[in-house]
Amino acid sequence: MSKKQRIINWLSIFLLVINISAFTTILVLNNKTSNQEESAANYFKSDAFLKEELNLSDKQFAEIERMDYQVFRSYQIILDIQCETNFSLLEELSKDEPDLIKMDSIATKIGKHHASLKRQTIKHFLNLRKICNEEQTVLLNQLIKNMMKLDDQCKYCNKVSCSRRESLNKK
Repeated sequence: MSKKQRIINWLSIFLLVINISAFTTILVLNNKTSNQEESAANYFKSDAFLKEELNLSDKQFAEIERMDYQVFRSYQIILDIQCETNFSLLEELSKDEPDLIKMDSIATKIGKHHASLKRQTIKHFLNLRKICNEEQTVLLNQLIKNMMKLDDQCKYCNKVSCSRRESLNKK
């Protein structure tokens, strides 16, 4: 075996170990936080959280439920597809000789599913914005900022002077 082939083989093994480690970490963290998320999910699922935080009237609340019916249905379908895709990746990783091209293709699919989930989240918040008055819009903007944990992202940014960080501090 040539030196180039040995390097490629070791690189492949190294990348496989990194991917398996990352996937295992995700599974462990997901399992660890699932109990916490389950109670939070029940709170969010009822939408009582939004009604309370934004001081939505019963009429506004009924309107947002009507508008978001399809959004949440699509969201659930995408989550189911993403779950299947994750298991496909695990299945490929578990093979004696996993196909790197196939795993790359699966990783691309996972990225597309994630983007689709973000699009549904965007639709949900645009629907909310449609029914909010000015005061509620301010509360919604702050709620979105808190949910996205933008302040946390700025902690790890290496920029010293950043207009985004400054705009977060103003609001």
